[in-house]
Amino acid sequence: MSTLAVRPALPQDEIFLYDLYSAIRGPEFAQAPLTPTQREHLIRMQFRGQMSTYTQLFPNSCYHVVLLDSKPIGRLWVAQSAHEFHLVDIAVHPGVQSKGIGTALVQRLQQEATRARLPIVSTVSRFNPGSLRFHQRLRFQIVREDMMNSFLEWRPIPSF
Repeated sequence: MSTLAVRPALPQDEIFLYDLYSAIRGPEFAQAPLTPTQREHLIRMQFRGQMSTYTQLFPNSCYHVVLLDSKPIGRLWVAQSAHEFHLVDIAVHPGVQSKGIGTALVQRLQQEATRARLPIVSTVSRFNPGSLRFHQRLRFQIVREDMMNSFLEWRPIPSF
């Protein structure tokens, strides 16, 4: 039986985290008329931008590396406030996607949110229908949309 765990990200995880980002986002740039060096530079710049933006927007957040049998396979970034959990980012390496890992991670967060009696919010790009379906399968509801994003919320079922 496999063991799924999370641990806080460490500085030495940056190589893995970049490789994960590249594996997930790289295909988006595959058709762009770029040399391999240009493509690498663009992906690295996007990765650093994402890290910087999330750190600035969610200064008290917790960034985790997801481990399967002690091997890094994903990332989970969650910010908790007095009013909600914010699922900032979740990513599982394409080589192990569709095995229920993302679902298990979000269900763990849902259990924690239920205990805390807090909702979970998340933002999904409108250009990422797979992520939207994933969230909706886990009972997230769209609460509003703009040109770029769907803003989602999950609420614990009240217990009586």
